[in-house]
Amino acid sequence: MRPFIGLTLAFLTGPATLASQVCYNGRPKPDCSALVVTNFGAYLLVGHDDWGAGPWREVADWGALVTVGEKDAVGGSVFASLDRAGLLLGPELRYRRWLTASAALDLAVGTPLVSSSGNITSGSITALVRWSPNSWFAVAARPEGLRWTSVVSCGPAGCLTENRYHPRLSLGAEIGRVPGAVATGLGVVGTYLLYLAVANLD
Repeated sequence: MRPFIGLTLAFLTGPATLASQVCYNGRPKPDCSALVVTNFGAYLLVGHDDWGAGPWREVADWGALVTVGEKDAVGGSVFASLDRAGLLLGPELRYRRWLTASAALDLAVGTPLVSSSGNITSGSITALVRWSPNSWFAVAARPEGLRWTSVVSCGPAGCLTENRYHPRLSLGAEIGRVPGAVATGLGVVGTYLLYLAVANLD
């Protein structure tokens, strides 16, 4: 009877134990074995570039990490970025190092696979350096090397183009957990409404 009771208790408590170890942008081991990331950030593009529109940028970054040590976690995320270069969407590999029980440093590198601008081509590189004092707020930098096609000259036979890397940097702040998820939804709705307003003006 005792083995049966032990197996029954293990079956009933096992899912709850597993769920408690999967945290929402949580803490290192032993508190969390896996983390869910739901970040949303507002950024300012630094310096001059060839797109010439407003300097603001919004980025949603969702993914998951698995803790591989007492202070380390690795995983991946999918980012969606909207700025004067258009919409960029792609995967990133992420690494997190906890500096304290709550503060952490995140590093990531990836590449956009989808671009609303026909000028940005494959081979572009994105990166992230992110410091968070807690699980819901962070300051971050996003250096990038965007590989894009520019028109060099045009003649009777057509236009001559070239591909080159365009480096740029954006600095900003992010929120995570439930506020990050809510802000992502509000950002999508707000951007869509702004698009409709601009379209009606045209």
